[in-house]
Amino acid sequence: LVREFGVIRETFLAEFWRHLLLSFSSATLAILPGVLLGYLCWRRPRVREWILGAVNVFQVAPTLSLLGLLMIPLTFLALTFPALAAVGIRGVGFAPAFIVLFLYCLLPITANALAGFTQVDRDILDSATAMGMEERQILARIAFPLALPLIFSGIRTALTQNIGNTILAGLIGGGGMGALIFLGLSQSATDLVILGTLPVVVLALGADSILHWFENKLRTRMGVSNDPMDGRI
Repeated sequence: LVREFGVIRETFLAEFWRHLLLSFSSATLAILPGVLLGYLCWRRPRVREWILGAVNVFQVAPTLSLLGLLMIPLTFLALTFPALAAVGIRGVGFAPAFIVLFLYCLLPITANALAGFTQVDRDILDSATAMGMEERQILARIAFPLALPLIFSGIRTALTQNIGNTILAGLIGGGGMGALIFLGLSQSATDLVILGTLPVVVLALGADSILHWFENKLRTRMGVSNDPMDGRI
């Protein structure tokens, strides 16, 4: 493994940073729309099934299928608007991988945001309304802070699974550690496969542990505890 790493050191580091960029940026970009969709599901029960159904489609559909489907419209856009192709938006490469990973992050963030808002004690919200607080104030000062630990838990889940899913970007030229893994598989090079796999495993476990530590700190700071037997915050 050490000898193999010495041979592909520059390629390894380049793909590793690309893996980080692809997984973390797509998950980060999904935070705001995911939380907003969760809040909308909470405030507008009539559209809840439609929103959850839409984001669930992306989660249920196989990743490779979504990548294949996105290649068609992105290729058409690249051919129609050369300026988009010039900035990297085309049927293969970074763009389709980024979009698919972004869509996969929406469900855990949206579902956890909905659960967080739903578990806020209704009596607290009624008291805030009776005190004359507006809806925006209730959201910013009460509902969101109390729901934040569960929202953060959804972000942790989305990022952890995203780090693993990013491997598939290597199949369409998106780079990342998947490029090394699939190259090693095609050449029956076990060392190369292991070199591509180990960083992903360590990165996923490390990110999950760090975010879990922050989540516990956040719960303590907010004075929030989730009791599964109670079902309320």
